[in-house]
Amino acid sequence: MAVAELEEVEGLLRDLISGLERIDPSYRAMLPARRTIEAELPDLGVVYHAFWKHGQMSELHEGAAARPDIRIAVDSDDLIAIAEGELDFAQAYAQNLVRIRASMTDLLRLRAVM
Repeated sequence: MAVAELEEVEGLLRDLISGLERIDPSYRAMLPARRTIEAELPDLGVVYHAFWKHGQMSELHEGAAARPDIRIAVDSDDLIAIAEGELDFAQAYAQNLVRIRASMTDLLRLRAVM
């Protein structure tokens, strides 16, 4: 599989962030009030982060976060496949295509909204 273009992945991450704000309020209530989320794309050698605060996600920032609460690592092509519905998130996680480091509570909350 070819490596996705950096601009394509940045746009996709921005779309995903804006999509989080459209989550049903009952699901959004399951999420914690504040979390720093970091997304690593190892095949592109880049890291981004954003802040979840009271039901809203901040803009995407390039670079690692100082103290991320949730770390997600996924290759760019797998991220695109998930976003386009070609790859199920749960299946990608089970196959270790998506790696998440977070507290057990945060993992359970993420599972509920994904």
